[in-house]
Amino acid sequence: MSLRELSIPVEGGAVPIHVQGPEDASSVPGLVVIPSIFGPAPDLLRQMASLSDAALTVVADPFWRGGGGAVPYSDRETAFGRLQGFDVPACLQETRAVIAWTRERCNGKVAGLGICFGGPVVLTLAGEGALDGLAAWHGSRMEAFLDRASEVRGPIRFHYGSADTITPPEAIEAVRAALSHVEDARFVVHEGLEHGFSHEGESYDEAAARAGLEDTRELLSRL
Repeated sequence: MSLRELSIPVEGGAVPIHVQGPEDASSVPGLVVIPSIFGPAPDLLRQMASLSDAALTVVADPFWRGGGGAVPYSDRETAFGRLQGFDVPACLQETRAVIAWTRERCNGKVAGLGICFGGPVVLTLAGEGALDGLAAWHGSRMEAFLDRASEVRGPIRFHYGSADTITPPEAIEAVRAALSHVEDARFVVHEGLEHGFSHEGESYDEAAARAGLEDTRELLSRL
């Protein structure tokens, strides 16, 4: 169950991944995690450790080409700077490679968990049929990535904050409506919480973070 730091070869280099779960994961599903702009932060890796008995958890670093690694939650300037000139098509292609790597090492079923920035990434790939389940914690601007939402197949578990200015109520409703065909779906809006409530920073809320983890665990039990 120990943390393993590995990498997956892709065009032009290799994607760093942080892997937790049983050495023989053939009886459990996989969970590919695309983090926020703060990257594979220590608290995120601790959260994924709590799921490592339920899945082969793989946290990818989508920012590796620019140096990668975790950025402190207090350093918003550096974190947001990662978005300047970010190659979204390359990120999607590299995440496909991470999903394929994970699928070969688990029971064949892989869910995606997108956090903030990672929300649109996993939603897009779920629309392609690359994922068997989908979770998001305060996914950012997912309403702009609904072109293939009608092709998403469940289960899905999304958690938002009602006071999140990045994901206001109308954005949440747009995502909910686009995924209304999914029968096994749960949308949870945490009253009064702002963006980033799963991050152990100034917006952190322990109860909401725990609820997101519990819902993700429940989703994994269905795969």
